[in-house]
Amino acid sequence: MDCPKCKKLLSSGIFADVVYHKCESCGGFWFDKDELKEIKKQKDWFKLDSGVSGATSKSYRGELKCPRCDEKLHTIEYAQESGIKVDICSGCDGLWLDSGELKAIHEACATWIEKLKEKAEEELIAIELFLIEAGKFSPQ
Repeated sequence: MDCPKCKKLLSSGIFADVVYHKCESCGGFWFDKDELKEIKKQKDWFKLDSGVSGATSKSYRGELKCPRCDEKLHTIEYAQESGIKVDICSGCDGLWLDSGELKAIHEACATWIEKLKEKAEEELIAIELFLIEAGKFSPQ
């Protein structure tokens, strides 16, 4: 398969029994359907992204084609309000990530987890206060 951005041959790698494809030129990654989901189950999944500058990848202009099925890739936001733009294929459900986007996804996930923990702590405190006022709870 060729890189959708710089057209160089993608190299293959294996991480957590999942085959992924990487462009050694621009640092981008190709994941077939659900491969990123499987890789993200591992502790150090974000370390796959070496942080290559990706100048070729970022500066590419034009329509991107899927390296798997040659359909047009569509740019979407990875998750609501993440600011991370990724390219997906509606033909085979593959995913293209530019260099640095894997680390950005990890950082966004870590931020979301931290916010969820903070929210859970706030909710727990509110419940404890309610129970204390109702006389049904005594803090330890």
